Amino acid sequence: MTSLTLTINDLFLNHRQSLIHTIYRIVGCPQTAEDLAHEAYLKMVHASKVQEISYPHPFLYQIARNLALDHLRKEKIRQQIDSLQKNDEDSSDRLESIPSTAPSPEQQTADRQRVALMIDALSGLSERRRQILVLHKFHHWTYERIARHYGISRSAVEKNVHVALAHLLDAQGESPL
Repeated sequence: MTSLTLTINDLFLNHRQSLIHTIYRIVGCPQTAEDLAHEAYLKMVHASKVQEISYPHPFLYQIARNLALDHLRKEKIRQQIDSLQKNDEDSSDRLESIPSTAPSPEQQTADRQRVALMIDALSGLSERRRQILVLHKFHHWTYERIARHYGISRSAVEKNVHVALAHLLDAQGESPL
């Protein structure tokens, strides 16, 4: 060992408790303070091999403070990440508790049956009545436009739409108004 290493060893051993106490005041954990004090010692030994250390005592304490502050920053980041992960888990739990808007298999089957009934009911209408209903309900044509298109009166269009809707409601087992 070089004389500088012996000096650093003596410095660390003589100030170990004070160094640990200084770090403890920053981090608040005795085990972490001791670990960081040893890490400071190792960093100082390494630094002494690559540079000249004019004031070893303050240098050791500065390394220790920097390590303690780095530890606090890392701990704060860990807590933020843990909090975000917990929030994500809470969000996932909350999302899972929201009822699905997708229809159930039973609802899908019932809807398919209704559609089949509607198609059958539509095929039971005359071609012109079916076209008038489709133009009005699906293409949003006004009664007047349909009347002009077919060359019939507005009231004839209304009557055709009314009869067609009554037929569809009847096919579903519902009574018209």
